[in-house]
Amino acid sequence: MVTKNVTQMMNVTVLENGVNITREMNVTQETEVEVTENIKKCSFLFQDSGLNDTAVGVILLVVALIMLCVCLVTIVKILNSMLRGRVARIVKKTINAEFPGKLSFLAGYLAILVGAGLTILVQSSSIFTSTMTPLVGIGVISIERMYPLTLGSNIGTTTTGLLAAFANSGAKLENGLQIAICHLFFNLSGIAVFYPIPFLRFPIGMAKWLGNTTADYRWFAVMYLVLMFFVFPAFVFGLSAAGWQYLAAVGGPLALLVVVIVVINVLQHKHPNVLPAKLKNWEWLPLWMHSLQPLDSVITKMLAVFCCCKKDNTEQQVLYFPVEVDVSKFLQKGDSKETVL
Repeated sequence: MVTKNVTQMMNVTVLENGVNITREMNVTQETEVEVTENIKKCSFLFQDSGLNDTAVGVILLVVALIMLCVCLVTIVKILNSMLRGRVARIVKKTINAEFPGKLSFLAGYLAILVGAGLTILVQSSSIFTSTMTPLVGIGVISIERMYPLTLGSNIGTTTTGLLAAFANSGAKLENGLQIAICHLFFNLSGIAVFYPIPFLRFPIGMAKWLGNTTADYRWFAVMYLVLMFFVFPAFVFGLSAAGWQYLAAVGGPLALLVVVIVVINVLQHKHPNVLPAKLKNWEWLPLWMHSLQPLDSVITKMLAVFCCCKKDNTEQQVLYFPVEVDVSKFLQKGDSKETVL
């Protein structure tokens, strides 16, 4: 039942100067009207499965992740098969080329424009970086050249928000443009900080360190993703939810400790002479505090127990026993050469 205001022409009797006068007037009344709406049920893959929206969402999420992994692995395989020999050398020489003389620094800025342009064409920075990353792995693109390409991709991906903002109208257009422009200038400010000055291009060194560490300890990549994308944000969010006093009391000393360790590490590699003899290396600390080897041993043992496939380090020994063989039995008559088995 739906309540609606219905206006009708009715004869209304009113009292004027002691006399009843009947007049036609428009009278608005609230009436309940029964409305029948025919709603057509949407057709989709799981419409007759009896699953709720949460279960369907989880299934589709798992399927999407599997498809994403399969596509990425396929991209890597295809690129490895295509970029070999002469083709790989041509692509490597073209992408990693530098401008001559004093204009060599402009090659990086050109790479930023190329990364932004290609990302605008595909409308996805994830697709662009996922395609370029295997090329770095097989040595076609250097990390130093991949860095500006990725920065340009971060600029190109902001066009998606700008296009979506222009689809609105009125007040929504203004609000949408504000958010899209904030996204654009946030990425531009990051490039202005971390690229023009070579000293501040430390993400390149961090990427090399992460790659070398992952090559030695394969589990490190998974641990890094879990810590940086789940544990650390949850930790900071918990402290901020408790209050800024807790965030300052706990996060402040931890941030200061990280800064001190980073500065000491830089000085150990660049200017070890300015450090005391005790701080020129970390050998005086327990092994688990300056090496991943103890943690690697623990994780390796846990995986071996979990997978029920402990490594067998015993070497197989082959024993040789001398056997006397009568060669004359294998020689045919008339053979002038001896046969040895």
